[in-house]
Amino acid sequence: MEVYCRGTARIKHGTTGEIHAIESDDLDWERRWGDERQMGSETHYEAMIDHQELGELTWGLWEYPVGIENYHATDAGPHAVIEDFDYGLEHDDEEPDEWVDYAVPDDPFTIFMSSYHHTGDLLADHGSDGGTHLVNRMIFSHQITAMEAYLADRLINEIDADAGAFQRLLEQDEDLAKEKFTLVDISKNPALVQDKIREHLRAIQYHNLAKVDVLYNIALGFRILNLAKEKASLFKAVILRHDCVHRNGFDKNGKELNVFTKAFVQDTADLIKSFVESIEHAIRERSDGAP
Repeated sequence: MEVYCRGTARIKHGTTGEIHAIESDDLDWERRWGDERQMGSETHYEAMIDHQELGELTWGLWEYPVGIENYHATDAGPHAVIEDFDYGLEHDDEEPDEWVDYAVPDDPFTIFMSSYHHTGDLLADHGSDGGTHLVNRMIFSHQITAMEAYLADRLINEIDADAGAFQRLLEQDEDLAKEKFTLVDISKNPALVQDKIREHLRAIQYHNLAKVDVLYNIALGFRILNLAKEKASLFKAVILRHDCVHRNGFDKNGKELNVFTKAFVQDTADLIKSFVESIEHAIRERSDGAP
């Protein structure tokens, strides 16, 4: 099963009465938890956004039993939902797991730095000073993707190599703590717990920097966002990347974005590079100090 979400939600502010429109592609759906019940597994999916005016808004879906949408709910807090998304669960095409053959690289930092230098060359040779240029937007989007890949691969490698980090994540991560296995499950697959943790880590949206910050803190003992020189600029870059990928360089109001000048794209690349370098330094320092 997979979540579908279409259309526009319109929510009326409980105090001002202003109606705010939210597009379906603003939401990132995640599998929050699974539990065993009488008729099999129950799975909860959730999407949450922190709206500048409305605050925290959540949409939830419950699958129970397997393959059946049991319930869905929208929580707008003190505000009124005038019009909601068309959302629910639908059967996805049976395709091989894209992660089955994926081997996490041994040195994600080197891969990131190679990407940084190659995209820098592309920007210098083929970019434009214009803020709407396609090549600029493509390079900008790739920079965020390269950061996500580094954050994912580096965390997975550290947890694979560190039994303590593995145990802390298992105990303290909200989603993993709710997983339950029978003895039969474990006897069929002795590596079930390790597989579930890796599956969970691969399912994370690594542009959700607040969530990734929590995961790094649980497993490795430091908060990555404390290492960011310009935290607000990083969060803004993630939002702009969303507009590039999902709206072809337009914002949710249909206005074309003109911020992607060559200078802006390079400045963002340097900001991300500094962020990744700081994380890499913290991880190596942690490893050097390990008993």
